[in-house]
Amino acid sequence: MATTFIDIILPIVTFVVAALLTIPLFKAIRKNTYKTALSVAWVVVVFAVAALTVVNLVLSYYSISDPGIINLTLDGTLDVAIGTSFLIDAVSIYMAIIIVAISSVVVVYTVFFVDTCDHPTDRYIAIMLMLTGAIVGAVLAGDLLTFFIFWEAATAAAAFLMMYRKNAFSVNATLKYLVMVIIASAFVLLGLSIVYGLTGTLNYIALREAIGVLASSDMNLLIISFVFIVTGYAIEAAIVPFHFWLPDAYTAAPAPSAAFLSALVDQGGYYILIRILLFIILPPSVGGIVNWTLMLAAMAALTMIVGNLFALIQHNIKRLVAYICVADVGYNLVAITSATELGLAGNLYFFLIGGLTTALAFMAVGIMNSKGFHTIDDFAGLGKKMPLTSLALVIAGLSFAGIPPLGGFLAKYFVFTAAISVELTWLAVIGVLTSVLQTAYIFRLLNVMYGKPAKDMAAIKEDKRILIPVFILVAAIFILGLFPDIVLQLIHPMIPQLPWAIP
Repeated sequence: MATTFIDIILPIVTFVVAALLTIPLFKAIRKNTYKTALSVAWVVVVFAVAALTVVNLVLSYYSISDPGIINLTLDGTLDVAIGTSFLIDAVSIYMAIIIVAISSVVVVYTVFFVDTCDHPTDRYIAIMLMLTGAIVGAVLAGDLLTFFIFWEAATAAAAFLMMYRKNAFSVNATLKYLVMVIIASAFVLLGLSIVYGLTGTLNYIALREAIGVLASSDMNLLIISFVFIVTGYAIEAAIVPFHFWLPDAYTAAPAPSAAFLSALVDQGGYYILIRILLFIILPPSVGGIVNWTLMLAAMAALTMIVGNLFALIQHNIKRLVAYICVADVGYNLVAITSATELGLAGNLYFFLIGGLTTALAFMAVGIMNSKGFHTIDDFAGLGKKMPLTSLALVIAGLSFAGIPPLGGFLAKYFVFTAAISVELTWLAVIGVLTSVLQTAYIFRLLNVMYGKPAKDMAAIKEDKRILIPVFILVAAIFILGLFPDIVLQLIHPMIPQLPWAIP
């Protein structure tokens, strides 16, 4: 059976409808004695249905051998240059699977977290579901305008999640984020208008073909337009020097918001860079219109260095994790910079592991914050006071540092190997050295948690319910580190679909 337009929009519609139903449903649930159990049950049902729609999309796509790239418009026709379109290939399907999987764990954690730390809110869960649907729509988009619309919806929802606490710090951080998003959107829209004026299309495939026959006199203007677009999305992806909104935003946001945004919105920001640089304008080694490799390599190196140096001097643990997120942006850029099949595979593997690890770290830190522990001095002796939560944070920290056999080790191995394969050894060396720096401050935290006595040695009762989603991520990081083929089997079909791939 061939993939249809209905197959593509079903996951998106599922989340939108579920978000709308969540508000009245939670108002009714709130009056029930078993409100937490019913809330969890509702979330599980929503993600079970969403998972089935994604499985249906996967089965319909792979129902034929060598399915290739499918580009569908609203009327169901193929490869139309003008109009809203959706593109289905191995990359977009992989991204949709990962987004739904990670989101399900974080939202379950959210139900327990808001029940114990805040007044339960229907809007909070509803926005998370709506945001998940928007990101799924963005990765399934087949043209730059459709992606832009879905992504702007996601960033608007992200602002609500950041400002949930409504204190002065969160409002200030959210305003900073919104200012940066508005600037980024202006850059993107200006670039899109120039691209459309020159080529008459924003469709990924049609645009790549139009670039190939574009007059040489228009090429410089086209390059400028893509610089605007990439700059806009670089701001939203928190690439240095556009990163300064991220630490404030993630520190101010509640733990579920920080986990959700770092795992999906932040990590997913690279997806459009992959589409533009590797699928549309193409790498310079295979006839791309501009040599962007050195520029991106410099930004990757700067992002890794800045992220880790600032993490090293942080006193607030949540802010420390936020700067690790900045550093992870740099590691992802290393994979894109290599512009190879191995680089794409490494980038997508890193997307998954990075998302799991940052979500795990924010979730564990969120539990500790809820008990009154915020700074590195507060964490003294916490390994004995909160052993299970501390263990989860340890696993996240070791995965960040790339310690085997955790998933972070293989993620960095793929990324650095890809850089070396295209003679960007200097970039791989910077990556390894910053990883050593990462190990230093992670072990400093471990020393404080396990090597120093706590001010108060009274044990703290840990809520086993909220630790269930936390240890699901712990297990995933271990399993994917030991058995990477689980993910690599999903990544392998992408290689022949690269525009420059040799059959």
